[in-house]
Amino acid sequence: MRVFVTGASGFIGSELVRQLVAAGHAVTGLARDPGRARIVEGLGATAIVGDVRDPAVLRDGVKDVDAVVHLALPRAGEKNLEYASDVSKRGTQGMLNACRAVSLRSFVFASGALGIYRHGPGEWIDETAPEDPRAPSMHERWMLDKVVRAAHREWGLPATILRPPIVYGPSGAFKEFFLDLMRRDLFRVPGDGSYVIDLVSVEDCAAAYRLALERPPAGETFLVVDDDPVTMRAFADFLAAEMGRRRPGRIPPFLAKLVAGREAVEVLMESVRLRNRKIKERLGWAPRHPSFRDGIPGVVRAYLGSAG
Repeated sequence: MRVFVTGASGFIGSELVRQLVAAGHAVTGLARDPGRARIVEGLGATAIVGDVRDPAVLRDGVKDVDAVVHLALPRAGEKNLEYASDVSKRGTQGMLNACRAVSLRSFVFASGALGIYRHGPGEWIDETAPEDPRAPSMHERWMLDKVVRAAHREWGLPATILRPPIVYGPSGAFKEFFLDLMRRDLFRVPGDGSYVIDLVSVEDCAAAYRLALERPPAGETFLVVDDDPVTMRAFADFLAAEMGRRRPGRIPPFLAKLVAGREAVEVLMESVRLRNRKIKERLGWAPRHPSFRDGIPGVVRAYLGSAG
């Protein structure tokens, strides 16, 4: 297929572009500056330089393509909320407007799993759970999901929404908030660490996006998560051991919020177990790393190797 990817030089986007090119697809990736465009081109794709909020750029991107992946959304916990909101709203609406003028086989939208569902502490959750986002940034992302779903219902956008939780790999937010701090012995576990977190490797997350493009289940929403929810305490201890660092101490949640952002910490500490049965059954997705215990060692090797 001919595929247009926004956020193509980002953490998940670059891995997705790599996988799409390896699978034989012709990829055009949106990058916000020439330096980012060179990353996209280095992966074997064609690059378009521009802002996701520019309608002309998006119209150029979707011209003559079969499929679109919209990944150019700010990450959860972005501290510049005004900027994040502008990129999210204008970029997504502009993308939908551009797609309305073309005939697509599939449209895949990047959402998030954390802070979306109503649940009790440690409860198992799947896509049938009530959606009840309370944090402002999570509510805004959820509202974008509703806009995408409305486009599917009202004018036939072949949209699939994917919701990963914490995506780990040697770059991106995971590098900034976990790997970098752990390497400098600055990482601390917010609170007592007894709450459950959910993870997926960047390779497995990108594979889910690729499958949703190739086998479009239009109108569906999927959780993209590995098989092994874990407490924050156990995960932090495992990561520290893999990096050869001491066991991280604890930090009061209010101090953690000063570093990572209030909403990011509150959502992290919600304690929920996410199920992946639907995406396995409907898309045939099978994580290469069913547990963080399988995936983190390779991430640590790649990170430490690049760090010096």
